Amino acid sequence: MSRSLRRSIAAPMTTHPLHTQHDRIFADNRFVYPVVSRRSHGISVGINLNPDRVCNFDCIYCQVDRTSQSETRFVELDALLEELDQTLSSVTSGALFETSPFCDTPSELRRLNDIAFSGDGEPTTHLNFDEVVAACAEVKRRHGLSSVKMVLITNASMLHRPHVARGLSILDSNNGEIWAKLDAGTEPYYQRIERTPIPFSRSL
Repeated sequence: MSRSLRRSIAAPMTTHPLHTQHDRIFADNRFVYPVVSRRSHGISVGINLNPDRVCNFDCIYCQVDRTSQSETRFVELDALLEELDQTLSSVTSGALFETSPFCDTPSELRRLNDIAFSGDGEPTTHLNFDEVVAACAEVKRRHGLSSVKMVLITNASMLHRPHVARGLSILDSNNGEIWAKLDAGTEPYYQRIERTPIPFSRSL
């Protein structure tokens, strides 16, 4: 059994009310949002590559409201990078913790842990995924945040695509991690949970 797994079994993570507040809208931003992440034990800066709320899975537990469309349908890269730049500055300077609700963040969680490609759908469905990852990595470098992770939160269904593979290589070169989910162990249960035409074998 791994050390991290033993630790998680022996001592459950301490939770805080902010751990449940993962709104993907922050200030006037459309693509970038900070959250206090229980998994990250600190601040995770999310990047929403699916503002149109389109996803190739329809998981029964998903909290995204797909019955209505967002006013923002496409990712505007220049705007995303400006939002990322400003949000990173806000977190690292401490200005974020002077605003609500982040002013209630415990001192031990006031650390920037990662930049996460997540949001309202599957991030690897974005046609320019590799270009976005590269551009975000450059913003991270400009801020001198080499120790800050870049995380991809994914259902693992599109990792075979060439432009996604290029993005993963860039991620790997910039302290990257892949957080891939696997909700089922058999095709029938997978279809029951994920409700997608994508076969279980691809994600597995």
